[in-house]
Amino acid sequence: MEDEEDDICGLCGEAGADKIPHPVYWPTEQKPGSDLVHASCEAAECQRAFLEYRDRVGQKGIAEFLRRL
Repeated sequence: MEDEEDDICGLCGEAGADKIPHPVYWPTEQKPGSDLVHASCEAAECQRAFLEYRDRVGQKGIAEFLRRL
C-alpha cells in the first residue's frame, strides 16, 4: 500500500495523485511540483493553458508551436 504522503498532486497539493505528469507542456502551462498529479488536475491545467495560448497566438501560432516539438 502506498504512503499517502507520496501521492501528493504536484498541481493542487492534495493527496490521491494517480499518474505521472505528461512530458510536454504548452508555453503557459503550470509544471507540476512533484512526480505525480491527478489526471483531472492535469487535464484541467492543460486545457486552461491551451486556451490561453490559443487566444494569444491563434491557430497559426498553435501550428507553429506543434511543428517545433
